Amino acid sequence: MKRIILLGLLSSSLAFGQTSLPLTDLSDFESKSSNWKIAGDVNVDINTNNTISTKPGTGVLVCEHQQGKYGTDYDLFSRFSHGDMDIDLEFMMAKGSNSGIYLQSRYEIQLNDSWGAKTPKYFDCGGIYQRWDDTKPEAEKGYEGYAPRNNVSKAPGLWQKMTISFQAPRFDAAGKKIENAKILFIKLNGIIIHENVSLSGVTRGSVSEMEVASAPLRIQGDHGSVAFRNIIINNFDKKAGSIKDLNYQVYYGSYAHNADLSTLKMDEKGNTPELTWEVTKKPNDYAFVIKGKYIAPTTGKYEFATQLGGNSTLKIDNQEILPNNWTVTSEQRRASINLSEGEHTFEIFNNKRDGWLRPGLGFWSAGPGFRQVPHHSLGSLMASGASDPILLTANTPNLLRSFMDFEEEGKKKRIVHAVSMGTPANIHFTYDMDKGALFQIWKGAYLDASPMWNDRGDGSSKPIGSLCLLSDQLFIGKGKSTATDTTASSYKPLGYELDEEDMPTFRYKIFGNEISDKIRISKGKMVSREIVFKSNDPEIFGRLAKSKKIEKVGDNLYAIDDKSYFIQINTGHEAGIVDGNLLVVKPADNKIIYSILF
Repeated sequence: MKRIILLGLLSSSLAFGQTSLPLTDLSDFESKSSNWKIAGDVNVDINTNNTISTKPGTGVLVCEHQQGKYGTDYDLFSRFSHGDMDIDLEFMMAKGSNSGIYLQSRYEIQLNDSWGAKTPKYFDCGGIYQRWDDTKPEAEKGYEGYAPRNNVSKAPGLWQKMTISFQAPRFDAAGKKIENAKILFIKLNGIIIHENVSLSGVTRGSVSEMEVASAPLRIQGDHGSVAFRNIIINNFDKKAGSIKDLNYQVYYGSYAHNADLSTLKMDEKGNTPELTWEVTKKPNDYAFVIKGKYIAPTTGKYEFATQLGGNSTLKIDNQEILPNNWTVTSEQRRASINLSEGEHTFEIFNNKRDGWLRPGLGFWSAGPGFRQVPHHSLGSLMASGASDPILLTANTPNLLRSFMDFEEEGKKKRIVHAVSMGTPANIHFTYDMDKGALFQIWKGAYLDASPMWNDRGDGSSKPIGSLCLLSDQLFIGKGKSTATDTTASSYKPLGYELDEEDMPTFRYKIFGNEISDKIRISKGKMVSREIVFKSNDPEIFGRLAKSKKIEKVGDNLYAIDDKSYFIQINTGHEAGIVDGNLLVVKPADNKIIYSILF
C-alpha cells in the first residue's frame, strides 16, 4: 500500500456470466512469488500473529507471507481481465494480518484483522483504501479513503464473506474518462458497508495511475497471511433482458385470493405500452393479469423479482415460479429459472383487497452478463415506498422484549418470549426465556422495531447487524437425556435482574436446580456467558453448540459450523463432541463459563 509500480497487464478474459474459480491449482492466476498455494483446509493460531497452517487438498487459496517483505512480486494477479463485475468470496485472516482486493489492479478494498476495532477506519476490513499524492504536505498525502459503516469483522481464523459490486470507469471514443469507477455496494458478513461510492482515481498501491476499461483482478500478498475460498466472478458485459407485447385483463371486486378468474366478469382489457398497476382504474378491490413476452438475450440462469401489494403470482412460460402469496406493497419477492436464448412468456397476477395497502407494481430481471434492470414504468412504484423504519440504537444498554422469528435446522419458528439486549460495544444478543437459550448474537446496528410498532404491527423485531445464529434448543441437559425442549425438565422461568449497568442476569429452574445465567460483552469483541447452579448435580451438562461440523482447534477452543464462530471454554471444564455434531460441557465448581468469538 506504500508503492506505485508499473506492471504489464494480463489480457485474457473470463467467459460472460458467472464463473466459480475451481481453486484446484493456480492456473487462473499469475505470480512471481512462491508464497501462494492451494490447500484443502486452513487453521489459524488466534493467539499468535500471522500464523496459518494448511492441510492437503484443493479448494482453498492460501498466502503464507512473512510480514515486513513488501512488493507487488508477492501479489497474485488473475489471468482474466474484468470491467463491470461482482465478486463473491470467503476469506480468513491470520491474527494481525493484512491484505486487499484490488479491482482492476487499481482500486483496493481492504482486508484486515479488524476484530474488535471500535471505530473502523479506511484501513480496516472492508474499507476503501486512500488515494495518495506525494506532492502534498505529509499530513495531506492520503485522501478520499472510506471507512466501512460498521465494523462487522470476525475473529481471525474464521471464514468471512464479502461481496463487491463494481462498475468500471467509462471512456469516450477518444479514450477520455467520462465517468468515474464506482463501488455500487460492498457487503461484509451479510451487511452492506458501502453504497454508491464514486472513485475519483486509483487508490494507493495501484499498478498504474492510468485508469482503464478492463484489467486483471489482483490480491495483495505482501502484508501477511490470508486464505480464500468460494471465489465467484460475475462479469456484466452483456445486453440486458427486455419485455414487449403487453396486454392486461382487470376484474373489479373483493375476490378471494385464489378465485378462478375465468368464472368472473372481466371489466377491462387491452394492450399497454408500459408495465404498471395503473391498468386498473381503482386503487383497491381489483384483480388483474398482465401478460407479455420476455426476451432473454442468451441462455442461462435468470432471476426475476416482483413487488406488489396483496396476493400475487409470477409465471414464466406458464411455470409458476412465485406462488400465490400475500405481501405488503414494499416487499420484494425473488425467484430464479433457467431460460434459453429468445422469447418467453410471462404473466403477473395481482389481487388487492386491503384498502390500507398502497397499490404498486414492480418487475425486475437479472441474468447472464447483466445486472438487475427494472421493466415497470417509473410511476408504478412511486406511491409504494417502504415506511420510514423504526430503528433502535444502543448507545447505552437497551433491552427490548418482543417476538422474534428464528430458523433452526430448516424449521422456522416464532419465539414469543424473546429478550434482546443491545450494548454500546455494538455487540447484541437475544435470549429465549422459555428455553434458557442464547439463540442469536450479532454485530453492528441493533434492532428494527418497524414490524412491531409500524401501523398495526405484529409484535416482532429484527436484528439489523451481522447475525450469528446459535440454537434455541434447551441449554441444560441431564444424564443421557437428549431432550431439546422443556418436556419432563420441570423448567420454570424466574425472570431477570438488571445490574447497575442495566445488563440482565436471567434466572430459571430446571431439573430441580436453580440457575442464574449472566451474559456479558467481553473485551469489546466477544460474548461471555456464566451459568451458575445453586446445587451440585453430577448428571447436569450444558449444550454449547450443535452443528454439522465441530472441530477442536486449540486448547479449550472449538470451531463451530465450518469455522463460522469459535467457542472458548474456561480452563477446568470437561468438554467433548458427542455424535460428531454436539458440543457439551460439564460444570466445574457449579459453573459453566465460556465465550463466543465471532
